[in-house]
Amino acid sequence: MTDFGVILRELLQEIQDLRAENQQLAERLEDLEELQEVYHGPIPAVGDRPALKEAFARQKEALFGLPCRVFELGQNFHLLEQRFSTREENASQSNGKKTMHRIEKLKALLKSYGGAQSFKQLQDDLDLSPAQFTRLVGSLDKRSFEVKRRPGAKRGEKVLGLKVRITEPLNVR
Repeated sequence: MTDFGVILRELLQEIQDLRAENQQLAERLEDLEELQEVYHGPIPAVGDRPALKEAFARQKEALFGLPCRVFELGQNFHLLEQRFSTREENASQSNGKKTMHRIEKLKALLKSYGGAQSFKQLQDDLDLSPAQFTRLVGSLDKRSFEVKRRPGAKRGEKVLGLKVRITEPLNVR
């Protein structure tokens, strides 16, 4: 019977060792499964795992808040679009029919002159007083028109020009 007791103790010890090893393997498998969710590549070294876990935790935290930030940015963008369209409407409403007609006539004149002309010539062509022409220039869209000083000409002579816009691609051979 003593042989049976010794064999039984050895078997119990082996079962306990196997259970401990099984527990260690289960913990390692759990760690590897966590890493596999976010890390695709060779298994990292044991020393790198804490840093990787921290980095992946930060990444999960950042990704968790991302939809809220994207939604907030979308709302801010929408508000800016509304403000911009309101400003454009106010700018176009501030110009009356007569001013809009004068601006269209001014564009046509500038196109016929090749894109630019002196203030004095445009003022005479539109039959406007200097004050009326100054107000007209002040109401122009600065994205389409530009005011420059003419070099080498009379002192203070200004030129109004259309800003160049390329609407068709160039055919370069």
